[in-house]
Amino acid sequence: MKKIKTLLFILIAALGFSACEKSDVPRVKNPIEIDFPTSTTPITKVKLSEEQKAYVNAGNAFAIKSLKTLYNQEKKSIIYSPLSLQFALAITANGASGETASEIIGTLGYGEDQKALNDYCNLLLNQLPALDDSVALKLTDAVIVNEEFRVQDGFRNIAEKVYYAPVEYVNASNPKVVVDRINEWAYRNTNGFIFPFLDEGDVDQDFAAAILNALYFKAKWSEVGGQPMFDKDVTQKSSTFYLDGGGQRRVDYMISSRHFSYGRMGENSIVELPYANGKFAMYIILPDVKGGNGLGQLFSTLTSEKWSEALSSMSTETLVYLRLPKFESENKYELTDMLKALGIRRAFVPFQAQFDKFLSHSGINDFYIGSVLQKARINVTEWGTEAAAVTAVMIRMSSAGGEQPKVIEFFADHPFVYTIVEKSSGVMLFAGVYDGK
Repeated sequence: MKKIKTLLFILIAALGFSACEKSDVPRVKNPIEIDFPTSTTPITKVKLSEEQKAYVNAGNAFAIKSLKTLYNQEKKSIIYSPLSLQFALAITANGASGETASEIIGTLGYGEDQKALNDYCNLLLNQLPALDDSVALKLTDAVIVNEEFRVQDGFRNIAEKVYYAPVEYVNASNPKVVVDRINEWAYRNTNGFIFPFLDEGDVDQDFAAAILNALYFKAKWSEVGGQPMFDKDVTQKSSTFYLDGGGQRRVDYMISSRHFSYGRMGENSIVELPYANGKFAMYIILPDVKGGNGLGQLFSTLTSEKWSEALSSMSTETLVYLRLPKFESENKYELTDMLKALGIRRAFVPFQAQFDKFLSHSGINDFYIGSVLQKARINVTEWGTEAAAVTAVMIRMSSAGGEQPKVIEFFADHPFVYTIVEKSSGVMLFAGVYDGK
């Protein structure tokens, strides 16, 4: 019997979260909305052109690089949505020109063709939510603008027709009004799972606009023969989880013994945990060596190419005895430093950022990105997975066979990484780290 030890990397192919009621959520009278198109034709997989398949690979490369950068900054459990960030930045790029636009699109990995990127995002907006009726998946965008300015027609047409993002004007003389409006939008578009999103200090008197994306997902684990993947009655309570660098803590482990898709990636093992009807799945990557610097070793070798190769080589006939922690993580990030490290620089510089295609004003360099904020949350239980993320790009005014089956033991009893993936396309929705702390 082979034991797979050290780190665990989870790639989740579908995500979601539970609704909650809040008495203090701000209410907005007659919020502006755009009807989201609903597909009447059944979709069995995301239909991608060869160019769009390359965009998936580029997006996954961005997801892995950004997750590495975030973990190196945070050094703790994290949950993050690269897809939500990509959508918010893709919309933002439509308001930029010159080097500013090139840096945004290039860092995301989509070359120089803004229209092709818009078409790709529109395809995902239409097809991802339509893949499985038993999975709740929602991608939502919006643009909130200081009423002192007006959005240019070209940008507005793309926002509304391609990203289904309504443009709404607010009185920004009181920053709290802006914070409350964005928080209400986040609450409504994540079934109450993300609230509050912004703090009052996130908006100031120089606020010009916020470009928003929300990603929502909720899915139950798939069943085999009517039997659930995990049974609460066999969950191991308060068992040992081994921390990187030494130390231990107590966690509850969900238990499952069944056939899973299983594979190898260098000195790591991978197992797939499907959701619902199998359109989405969680992938777990676990190094062979427990303890030490497991996460660091995994991140030092992980690339999108190795990830794709590992998925394509997985076997579907492996009996696995799995122990996976129940866990919940929630994080809020200011992503400016990460994005600068990855290549987006000019967009953050007052009087140099080129957002002349976005808001009507007197000059090409009047606006810049003041901050990029994301709040994300995930909850993994015996029932399934719930998660959400909200991202805001904050625009400011520039101012100063026959044999006995082999059983694989897959004990996720030490730090692991996870992300969210749709299986037919390979698009990553979420990514994170659980280190037991």
